Amino acid sequence: MNEKQFKLILSSVSSALRKLEGFGELITNDLIEKTVDKELDELENHLKNFEFEDTDVSRLKFILRNLFDISIDDESIVLGNPAAIRWFDNKKSKISWNHWNAYKEMLLSQQRAPEVIDKNEEIIDQILDLSMDPTDKRYWKRKGLVMGNVQSGKTQNYLGLINKAMDAGYKVIILLGGHLVDLRNQTQERVDEGVLGRESRHLIEKTKKPTPIGVGLHGGKNVNAGTTTLADFNKASAESLNITLSDDGDPFIFTIKKNKGVMEELYKWIVHHHFLDPENEKKMQVPLLLIDDEADYASINTKHHKEEVTATNGAIRNLLSLFHRNTYVGY
Repeated sequence: MNEKQFKLILSSVSSALRKLEGFGELITNDLIEKTVDKELDELENHLKNFEFEDTDVSRLKFILRNLFDISIDDESIVLGNPAAIRWFDNKKSKISWNHWNAYKEMLLSQQRAPEVIDKNEEIIDQILDLSMDPTDKRYWKRKGLVMGNVQSGKTQNYLGLINKAMDAGYKVIILLGGHLVDLRNQTQERVDEGVLGRESRHLIEKTKKPTPIGVGLHGGKNVNAGTTTLADFNKASAESLNITLSDDGDPFIFTIKKNKGVMEELYKWIVHHHFLDPENEKKMQVPLLLIDDEADYASINTKHHKEEVTATNGAIRNLLSLFHRNTYVGY
């Protein structure tokens, strides 16, 4: 389908879901999928020349999941090693939750249900507690998985995690935001709204001063972006943005496609720009949080032997290996 057709279908399905929502229907991932499939089936049956690709269907469902990211169908499950060092409860009262408070206020302004926000916060606090304290100067690495039927609340959950993690002291965030260009761009738009508080494209265009959006309207600020809605990560854009990762400055977030080539470009830039030598343990001292959205896609190492690693899995491992302190969270 062309872009005009895509927007018409998106508007039609969105209106149908809004109507159901108005009558008290809970908008779940399953309902979104069924509504999209029904709309496409009807168009295919009535229009001889109507054609669409699997990528069109994925993109429609992705955007609609974000538009109706209002509830958690079932409680998610946070899987963690019971021997992990717990730190959150002892420190949470000492942390200024500026980023999180701005994000929460944004959600409330969008009429998100307070009980859903509170439930999300409980899950986020569990994830942070099972991650390492970013202010712990020892060398550490943590890996964890968040799983469950939480599709309709997943984006809200990991954007909340990013905001709380920055408040806690994580300085570099890498978000693997889908394996398609459109999916990454949609994720970047959500990051602009829910983390940056401004449109990232202005970082490249520089035609006018960006106006606050999302969290920016509620006090959220002081977050740097290494990617924009106009471009995934590449060396030229990084150097034009004059990025240097530092433990002293504001946090940085990179929203990149889950693609071996893109991840390798980011890896090489971090190594060369920061004069690293990972083989000789010269690595970044700043704490890293890497969030892997849809971790069941391409991230899993499917090779039989331990010494063999699939391309995407290897690229993720390489990025983590550049930081003496790193946490990986897969959704």
